[in-house]
Amino acid sequence: MVSRGRSGRTVLVTEKPDGGSTPGPVSPELLEARIRGLQHALGQLLENARRLTHGEHQRAVQLHRQLQEQTAIARRESRGLVDARTAEALAEAEPRARLLADRLAPGLASVPPNDARWRSRQLVGAGIPSYVRVGELDPGTPVAAPLLRTNGWRVTADRNESARRLLQSVALRLVAAAEPFRLRIDAFDPRLTGTMGLLGHLTTKYPQLVPRATHTAEQLHSVLSGLVDVSSLRASRQAQLGHKRFEDLIRETGRVTDPYRLIVLFDYPAGIDTLAQRDLLRLAATGGERGICFLIHHDPSMTPENDVDTKQLLDMLTPVAIAGERVEVAQLPGVPAKLDPPFDANVAAGICDVVAELAEIAVLPTIDFDRTLPDRSAWWQPVKDELSTVIGYDDRTPALVRLRSGNPALPHVLVGGAVGQGKSNLLLVMIHGLAARYAPADLEMYLLDFKHGVEFSALGPAAERQHWLPHVRVLGVHSDRAFGLAVLRHLSDELARRSEIFKSHGNVADIAELAPGPDRPPRLLVVLDEFQVLLEDDDELADEAAKLLERLVRLGRAYGVHVVLATQTIEGVKRLSTRRDSIFGQVPYRIALKTTPADAQAILRNGNTAAAELQFRGEAVLNANFGSPDDNQHVLVSFADKPVLDDLRRELWIKSGTTHPPRVFHLAEPARLTDTAAAVKPEPGRPWTGLPIAVTEAPVPVEVRPEPGAGVLVLGDGPVDALGVLSGLALSTAAAAVNPPRFVLMDGTNSSPDVADGKGALIQALRQLGCEVETVDKHDDIAPRLFSLRDTVRNGQVGGETYLLGFGFHGVPRMQLHAEGFFESPANALQDIVRDGPAQGLITFGWWNRLHVCTEHLGYGRANVATHVFLRHPQDGVRAVCGPLVRWASEPHRALLWDGLHPEAQVVVPFAALRSDEVDRAVELVRR
Repeated sequence: MVSRGRSGRTVLVTEKPDGGSTPGPVSPELLEARIRGLQHALGQLLENARRLTHGEHQRAVQLHRQLQEQTAIARRESRGLVDARTAEALAEAEPRARLLADRLAPGLASVPPNDARWRSRQLVGAGIPSYVRVGELDPGTPVAAPLLRTNGWRVTADRNESARRLLQSVALRLVAAAEPFRLRIDAFDPRLTGTMGLLGHLTTKYPQLVPRATHTAEQLHSVLSGLVDVSSLRASRQAQLGHKRFEDLIRETGRVTDPYRLIVLFDYPAGIDTLAQRDLLRLAATGGERGICFLIHHDPSMTPENDVDTKQLLDMLTPVAIAGERVEVAQLPGVPAKLDPPFDANVAAGICDVVAELAEIAVLPTIDFDRTLPDRSAWWQPVKDELSTVIGYDDRTPALVRLRSGNPALPHVLVGGAVGQGKSNLLLVMIHGLAARYAPADLEMYLLDFKHGVEFSALGPAAERQHWLPHVRVLGVHSDRAFGLAVLRHLSDELARRSEIFKSHGNVADIAELAPGPDRPPRLLVVLDEFQVLLEDDDELADEAAKLLERLVRLGRAYGVHVVLATQTIEGVKRLSTRRDSIFGQVPYRIALKTTPADAQAILRNGNTAAAELQFRGEAVLNANFGSPDDNQHVLVSFADKPVLDDLRRELWIKSGTTHPPRVFHLAEPARLTDTAAAVKPEPGRPWTGLPIAVTEAPVPVEVRPEPGAGVLVLGDGPVDALGVLSGLALSTAAAAVNPPRFVLMDGTNSSPDVADGKGALIQALRQLGCEVETVDKHDDIAPRLFSLRDTVRNGQVGGETYLLGFGFHGVPRMQLHAEGFFESPANALQDIVRDGPAQGLITFGWWNRLHVCTEHLGYGRANVATHVFLRHPQDGVRAVCGPLVRWASEPHRALLWDGLHPEAQVVVPFAALRSDEVDRAVELVRR
């Protein structure tokens, strides 16, 4: 073999037979020959290897091609088999998928946009969906994913328009599927895309369902702040009732006044500052448990503000990705669905109109008034430190109103709400609830309604029923301002009276310190419905009423007087603007029904708009801390069914044994002779002209003595009113007389049926009282009878106490012309009768439609008669008698009395003419 020595020279190494080797010298030629041989052998070896490798490669390539062909064939065969089996499976699964979708996403929450059912109202309001449709698989199988009972979705898309389309579609589906007022959607659209305009019809009609989208950070802060309060309140209520999730609370309580809340954010994080991000994180952390859900379109191209980490919020939400026309939800991985096309605007508008119609007729489940009453064994318990009653419920908790003078002081209540939202029902619930708990001896009520409502009328007596609420002392049904002022004056005097009682017991400072007994005055409940009417005019009456009301709420607490002020609105009332704090600062209880944000703050407190968020009639915000938002209590007021209340009043009336009815005042009604006769006995020489506008039930009399100047001149339009005045004068005179007087009734009118009935009833009543009644109805007979009466006066032959009732002297023709056979006119005879008759025992009560006609008949001195009663009469005639400063509005069922004895004219409520069916009772009562 060849090797190299240490010197570097080439040497030949020979092998020994035993395998060893010994070096020996070799020639260069031999060495080169051997090298060439080796090279040739190596070349042959390489060639053979190359040929072998090429063959193997060709065979490998051929085999690979064969395998590829076989694989392709197998793939095609398997794909066809899989597609067939998949299609078969999908076809079999589609009905089940649709049934499941209908169950999880009921109604229109799972219906395709182009389905005819979107143009029908049949499925609208089917129910709150836990799932909502996002699209469909190719064969038409719906794909729905959970939303409302989760924290929500974060939607990303390769095109923002696709994300907005999905959010718009989801919002419309949820609105269409939910029952009225079970869902509210608030949207934030900082880039003014107008996407929520698809629901614009609903926003216009019912902004409490879908408010107008907000665009600024300040607007968003307000929305989120309100939601934080909602979340906190729900957490407390769920903990109180032992529920982990909002839907469990709804399921148990049936409460529909607290909706699911969906917050839609477009182009997040656009417009989101640190404050908004903080509230978003707080809400999203527990949103799914508290019925608050987010639907957020995330635009990764938007740069967030400093300190706004978008990942914190997005990680709490379920990812929804849109690529092209495909949408994939994280709950359904690997199931990309075809994104639904956009909704037609007309279809959406139609659905919104249907939702608005359903909202219009939606009602709450009612709480029966009976549920708020104690057991009958607990009725009429002695008053201790407070008056308390239940007005409704907050879930399972009774909503209490506790009227007390101290510890803490909760003496008065302010109630407000828009028209038709249940204010009258609330007042009736409160009034009857207190009446069932406390006896009339311990609780008296003054109830005044200053508008056209008639709800209080059922609490007083009526011809068709004998019973009334026995606690009611004064009842003003559609009271006028003058009567309201009279009641406030009366209550102010009552405070002074109670002050003297307290002093007599050793300077007692609070009614609660007086022991129960006959010396302790009853608590007073004063309800002034639409009280602002008292104060809204710029006049002396409003000024005095404001001062008295302020005094009543300030001092009434200690004296056991509790005031309930009820109103639709108090904005714009001038007298309240200067006394707002001094009056409402004494009224801790605030009860606000559904109303506007401005009126909600006026009733509750600035910044407290909770009442504007209410949805239904009968919902209320109850607050016992001057309207502090932290003390709002959301209650459902019980329903005061009229028959139920009437049965209760009858039962309480029987229990009380009372026979004395309340003082009832009605702006649109005259006084009733029978009611007055039941309460007051007539006095001789003091006939009744009507009732005062006051708490007292005593009628307003005039002095009529047999001396010159006696008599009454009734002036103004209205034959029925005039007959009522004459009836009151005549009946009270007849009833008070020791010996029945004689009456001569002259009628110068063409009587209507009502007047004829009233005139007949008056004649019948006078005759039943033992009076002789002569009637002169024909015009041609009036003049001769006047002359004959004048002759009895001149001759001193009147023959006892006699009254001339002249009904409509203005209607007698030719009163100022000389009568046939006489050298003077009938007017001259009448003037002599009126002037000279009283001294002879003949007194005239006469009616003329105008002062100037009366003056023509009686002369400018009007025969010395001082007493005038004006009905509907022009102002100039009234001032001619009563003075230039008198203002007379000539209102229906009102009269102005001027007797010449008092410095001012007095407004009275004249009596109604008697009806024929009232005669027997009227006679029985005045004879007592």
